[in-house]
Amino acid sequence: MSVMSSGLRGKRFNRLAINEAVAGYFFILPTLLSFLVFFLVPTISGLGMSFYEWDFFSAPEYVGLENFEELVGDKLFIRTLRNTAIFALSATALNVGLGMFIAIGVNSIGWRWLRALLRTAYFIPFVISTVVVALLFGFLLQESVGVVNYFLTRLGIARVPWLTSSAWAFRSIVMIDVWKHVGFFTLIFLAGLQGIPRELYEAAVVDGAGRRVRLTRITIPLLTPSLFFSLIIALIGAFQVFESMFVLTNGGPGDATRTVVMYLYREAFGSFNMGYAASMAVVLFFIILALTITQVRLGDRWVFYR
Repeated sequence: MSVMSSGLRGKRFNRLAINEAVAGYFFILPTLLSFLVFFLVPTISGLGMSFYEWDFFSAPEYVGLENFEELVGDKLFIRTLRNTAIFALSATALNVGLGMFIAIGVNSIGWRWLRALLRTAYFIPFVISTVVVALLFGFLLQESVGVVNYFLTRLGIARVPWLTSSAWAFRSIVMIDVWKHVGFFTLIFLAGLQGIPRELYEAAVVDGAGRRVRLTRITIPLLTPSLFFSLIIALIGAFQVFESMFVLTNGGPGDATRTVVMYLYREAFGSFNMGYAASMAVVLFFIILALTITQVRLGDRWVFYR
């Protein structure tokens, strides 16, 4: 009897495990389908398309590696790749750096209502559409009738060509990107700060550690997991910048603010050079992949896993 009962229990357990597994797969099915339809299939299709010459209206023609060979000698592509890299490094450093120190400052405030208010205020720009933010700043930063230049002239400062000068346009786009995204990273670091045990700070105070020592020996080391995550997310997002530059400057003045994604968009939907545009996307994909893998490999050396 005991053997039969144990066998029945085993069958019931196996049936229960199968039912749980099926239910779990049904729960993640929408995510799997989204990944398949919106990421995996387009990625494989784009990789295959990069070996063809196709203009949307005629049959694709296989050209092998010609698109990639043309990219190597394309001065505009090299320029856009340089612009993208500079923007990615600048925006990532400012977003992550300011986000971390803003979070530390907000977390140190004693009044709970003020912390909540500041959290909300910093995060609101992140939920606003990038196009709306670009249109808003396009109005504020107009050289002749912009609000910012109006107040500068009232202070006796000359008008700044925020969006019409090559140097200033690039700085303005970085500034706008930081204004929009720094709240997101502030929230990530605030979550990381909530996970640091208060006992560590209390013990440090008892041992006579000052505020600077507590910051450098406790807070920042224990925030490295949040810093690691933020750096990866920020760099991936910054390399794909498109909307703000497209709306504000359309890549100008000249090609000072033209990025790889903007050049890709122009070739794909302006010139209908789909194969060449796909080759740019493939190059950008592998650059982002290589940088992400490098960050993950280097993360083991400086991230403090508690």
